[in-house]
Amino acid sequence: QIGFTPEGNIIVTIKVNGGGQNFPSGEGSLNVYSINPENGTTTNEFLTQTNVNGTAGSLVPFSFDFDDKGNLLLVEAFGAFGGGPGPNAGAVSVYADIDGAPVNVAADNTTQTTSCWIVYNPKNSCVYTTNNGGSSISAFLLKKKKVELELIDAVAATLNNPLDMALSHDYKYLYALASGHTTDGGQPQIHVYETDCDCSLVEVQNITDGLPTEADRNSTDDVVNGVVGLAQWYSLPSLFD
Repeated sequence: QIGFTPEGNIIVTIKVNGGGQNFPSGEGSLNVYSINPENGTTTNEFLTQTNVNGTAGSLVPFSFDFDDKGNLLLVEAFGAFGGGPGPNAGAVSVYADIDGAPVNVAADNTTQTTSCWIVYNPKNSCVYTTNNGGSSISAFLLKKKKVELELIDAVAATLNNPLDMALSHDYKYLYALASGHTTDGGQPQIHVYETDCDCSLVEVQNITDGLPTEADRNSTDDVVNGVVGLAQWYSLPSLFD
């Protein structure tokens, strides 16, 4: 994943340094690049690299979000608590001072397989991860006074091979994209959940319209071209209205 830090630097998650030949036992990293304000460019000279690794192999840093204090919330497909690559080994880590000297200040296990995408809800201080191999969404509570992460529900929702997520602009609804790859006849779905103050999720809608099945998407060489990402768009009031 690529995005911007609270101070406007670029951050990139490297799942395994050195490329796919080292996956999944190699070492991953968080790369933060300072941006030249005059021309928007960056070089290795402005790179701060923080290695992300566990005692039994790579944690596979996958995606991230930021809380309202600027802490980085990093989801790891194979987290430290699981002892390296394997089932039920996903985790979430919290890093402070990502624009300076990043330090891991909290972590907890999803107890799910291949945790991939993460969102933070500032309205209820809850953190959600999609767990592709576990066909689930996990819910955490992020405690703010002393930064702590607590797993509230390892399986807050069940859905088929979930991928990406997005929150509504009022933080009331969570939208999760499921590939439907292993069940549901290869039918992708967008699951809509209402979020609660206790981090629980209540499904209110299941959308399949406009999402072709795997059978419809198969190309002539049997390569599946599936759904991979989800984003929410909403228009802001015009200054001229």
